Amino acid sequence: MTVDSHFHVLSMHQRGLAPDLSGTIGIDIGTDPGDYAEREPLLPASRMIFASAGAGPWCLARTERTVDGMVEAVRGDIARWDLDAVGECGEDYYRGYATPELQRELFYRQSELANELRLPLIIHSRDAGREFLSYLSSSSAAERAIFHCFSYDAEIAGKALDRGYFISFAGNITYKGNDGIREAAAMVPDDRILVETDSPYLSPIPMRPRPCIPEFTEITLGFIADIRGTDRELLKERIIANLKAVLARDESVRKTGISREG
Repeated sequence: MTVDSHFHVLSMHQRGLAPDLSGTIGIDIGTDPGDYAEREPLLPASRMIFASAGAGPWCLARTERTVDGMVEAVRGDIARWDLDAVGECGEDYYRGYATPELQRELFYRQSELANELRLPLIIHSRDAGREFLSYLSSSSAAERAIFHCFSYDAEIAGKALDRGYFISFAGNITYKGNDGIREAAAMVPDDRILVETDSPYLSPIPMRPRPCIPEFTEITLGFIADIRGTDRELLKERIIANLKAVLARDESVRKTGISREG
């Protein structure tokens, strides 16, 4: 079984990729309000494929919809399709998508929506570590969350862990110069670590510059297992249990890490 806590089936399809997801447990991630209608036909009929709806900060640069309109569209997607998580959403200052104020408003509103719906939040944060720490201390902070594609250091990971969040590592952990990410991966507790591809982006070394696919988590997972000095299969079992736990809607299930289907 392949485990991938964060992939984009629509983006893979748009690049001509058609990965076999029948043996995958993971989350197909929404990036734009309303996009699940296009994603759903591309997903296998599997209870092990979960899905989210969200509006990332990039939406602010390519739509005339208001923040209110985008958040309500996300709410509508989740209600219509009975989706499993809110996001991805967050703040990204690597690219100038919008003002900090607008990015923050869109992020915080979706975080509040996740709390209202009692669903996990998928957090995107790029070049926004200080802003993320401010978010953690806000009244809008998610009660349950996955910090996707973690790209900071062990100190920020520790702050997220203090909130009970899960930390997900992608192929960029294998890139030269990312010692801080590797240090974070070494210290995250067994019951809070996840792995992802962010497919079709961030292929791990040595698969770059090929587009990424969910199967490449095996490379990243092995890399992390080496960092942590643990058996890769045991780590994979732990990550699968963690993914099931964060997605479970029954609190007693979340505490045991057992999936909804047993």
